Amino acid sequence: MTKFIQLILIACFVFFINNTFAQVLGGGEVHGSFQADAQYYKKDSTIGAEDIPENLASNSFFEMRYSNKNFEAGIRYELFMPQMQGYDSRWKGNGFGYRFLRYRNDKVDITAGNFYEQFGTGMILRSYQEWNLGFDNSFDGVRVKYKMKALTITGLIGKQRYYWDLGPGLVRGIDGQLSVNDLFKGFNDSKTRVFMGYSFVSRYQTDQDPIFKLPENVAAEAARLELYRGGFNFKFETGWKINDPNASNNMIYKSGNAVLAEFGYSRKGLGFTLQAERVDNMDFRSNRTSTGFDLPVGYIPAMTRQHAYSLAAFYPYASQANGQMGLQATFIYKLKKKTALGGKYGTSINANYSISNSIYKEKVNDSTTIGQSGTLGYKSKFFKLGDEKYYSDFNIKIHRKLSRKWDVSLMYMNVFYNMQINEGHAEPNVYANIGIVDVWWKFKPYHSLHLETQAMFTKQDEGNWMSGMLEFNNHGFFTALVVLYNQGIAGHNDSALYPFITAGYTHKSTRISVGYGRQREGIVCVGGVCRAVPASNGLSLTINSSF
Repeated sequence: MTKFIQLILIACFVFFINNTFAQVLGGGEVHGSFQADAQYYKKDSTIGAEDIPENLASNSFFEMRYSNKNFEAGIRYELFMPQMQGYDSRWKGNGFGYRFLRYRNDKVDITAGNFYEQFGTGMILRSYQEWNLGFDNSFDGVRVKYKMKALTITGLIGKQRYYWDLGPGLVRGIDGQLSVNDLFKGFNDSKTRVFMGYSFVSRYQTDQDPIFKLPENVAAEAARLELYRGGFNFKFETGWKINDPNASNNMIYKSGNAVLAEFGYSRKGLGFTLQAERVDNMDFRSNRTSTGFDLPVGYIPAMTRQHAYSLAAFYPYASQANGQMGLQATFIYKLKKKTALGGKYGTSINANYSISNSIYKEKVNDSTTIGQSGTLGYKSKFFKLGDEKYYSDFNIKIHRKLSRKWDVSLMYMNVFYNMQINEGHAEPNVYANIGIVDVWWKFKPYHSLHLETQAMFTKQDEGNWMSGMLEFNNHGFFTALVVLYNQGIAGHNDSALYPFITAGYTHKSTRISVGYGRQREGIVCVGGVCRAVPASNGLSLTINSSF
C-alpha cells in the first residue's frame, strides 16, 4: 500500500511539473496514461495455485508526455511490487524505466534516451513493449531519422533494456525506406505503388568465452520490396546474419537467413492473403548467452492467426527463430444482403489455415553430429521440409446479423500442437477440435447481453474443456460470469471447475474492473512470443486511464 501511495504522489508531482513547464515554455500539451493490475492470491491446492508470501502483487505504470511545437519529452514510472505471478522475478522493483527527449521537423527527427524501433518486418531489428507478457526490449541511446522527398534514412545506436538494467551488447543499425513513385516524376501518378528498403544491424559484444573464439561484431542485413496495385499487394523481405554462436543455437558457427513473403487481394466483400516464411538460425540477440524473452534484437513472427476466444487460444504457437517453415492462407467473403444465403443484413465467412514445420537438416560431414557445438552445425536444403511438424490450425468463422438486435457467430477450429517444441514437455502431441457459439442481444440502446459458449475435445494433455460466459452491458457498466470446466483424463488429472466473475465501469478513457475467481495454468502468447501463466485464485483489480 505504501508503494501505491508513492506512485500516486509521484504521478501528481510529474503532472504538476509538466504543466508548469508547459506554462513556462509558452504552451504545449501534456498527455499521459496510467495502468494498474493487481491481484490478491489465495492458495488453492485443487488447481495447483501456490501461496505467495506477499499475498498481494501489482504491476503498474504511469507515463507522461509533454509536447511543444517540435519538441517532445516523456517519462514512465513502473512498479512491480512484487511482480504478478507469471512474470519474470527480475521485474521486481520500481523506478523510471523509460525516458526520452525528442526533436523533429519536416526533415530531421532526433531522439535521445529510450525509444522503440522496427526495420521492415522486424526480422533483424524490432524493439517493442508488450505489457501483458512482461516484455520490454527498448533501446537506450540515440536515434536519428532524415527524410527526403522519396527516401527516409534511420540510424540508431544503443543498448537494450534488460529488466532494470541494460544488456551488455551494443547495437548499431541503419535503415533506408525508398518510395520509387516519388523518386521518378513519370511514376508519380502510376496506379502501381512501389516501395523498397534495406537494413543493416550490427551487435558488438566482447569475447570472454574460455572455450570458443567468438565473433565480437555480428552483422545482419535485410532487403524488402512492397508492391500495391488496385486491390492487389505483394510484400517480400529476406535477411541474412553472419555466424553467431550463442546459447540458443548450441554455439554453432552457421550463418543465418530468413525469407518472408505475402500476396493478397481485397475488394468489397472479398479478400484473401497468402503468406509464407522460411527461417534458419536467425535468433539474434544483444547478448549471446541469453535465451527466452531476454534481449532479442530481431523478431520472427508466428505465421498463425491470433485468436481472441479463450479455447481457440488455448494452444498458441511459439515462433521458432532458429528453424521453421510456415504457410498461412486467409479467405474472407461476405454474402450479399437480402439474399437467401446472405440474409437481410449479410453474412460473412472467414476461413484460415496455417502450418509450421521444422526445416531439413543434415550433417556437415560424417565426423560431426547435427548441431554440434563449435562446428558449422548442419547443412540445410532451402525448399526441403524437416521431419517434424510444429503446429497447424484450420479455423472457419461465420458471422450473421439476424436483426437489428441479434448477432450470431459460429466458429470451428482444428489444431495440432507439438508439446515438445511449444512448451518443452516430452508429452504426446495434441490433436484438438474446438466449437464456439457467440451471441449478442442488443435489446435497448447501450444495453446488451452477450452469451459465449465454447467446447474443446481432445484425448491428449488435460482432455476436454468447456467454457461459458454471460456478459451484461449497460452504458459504461458491465458485469460477466465466466465458467471454465476441465473434464480431465482418468489416471492423469482430475476434473476441475474454474468460475470467475468480473464487473467494471468505463467512462471516456478510464476503465476500472474487478474480478474474483480461479484462473487456469497455461500459456499466453502475443505474436508468437509466449510466457507461462501459473494457476491462481483470488481477487483482481485493473485500472486503465489516459488523457
